[in-house]
Amino acid sequence: MTDSPRPTINDVTRALAHLADRVLTRKSLGLEPYVSHTLKLVMGELEMLIPGLDPAPNAEAARAFADAAEIALREGEEREALSYALRGLSCSPHDPVLWYRAGAACVELGSLEMAMRLLWHSLWINPGYEAARRDLDSLTSFFDGGEEIPTEDFHAGDEGEGGGDGEDRGEDGSAEDDRAA
Repeated sequence: MTDSPRPTINDVTRALAHLADRVLTRKSLGLEPYVSHTLKLVMGELEMLIPGLDPAPNAEAARAFADAAEIALREGEEREALSYALRGLSCSPHDPVLWYRAGAACVELGSLEMAMRLLWHSLWINPGYEAARRDLDSLTSFFDGGEEIPTEDFHAGDEGEGGGDGEDRGEDGSAEDDRAA
């Protein structure tokens, strides 16, 4: 039995470049499930590689894309910011600033689960990254009151009664939660 080969760093950078284009062309509400799923796979593959072991394919271009993502975020262009961050990651896949900017864009798009994953990944690369730590702490404290962190397919199960998530719902549609706050 032969194990399937792991993707190379070139495969990962191509996937990130493809996602950068896709984010701009698909104008769905929030983050498209394909993009979320592919980002999860990419982060998993990158965690198999040691950050800093190999030089970034194009660190200078990555810095330019990080700056462009920051400007787009300031101007309220979340999709553009996410696309710039992903394009930058295709040039430097272990850049914690770019993962942070992608996470910030996902917050603005309303994709909180993915934002938290991206911020965690930024901290995995650089545990001392204060901005990522601060924003992740803010997001997690928001959900510390017993609220569930919405998943990317949060609205997908709204067809049936009770939201389709398997939880019992009260008359007002809120989930019954017997955990202590």
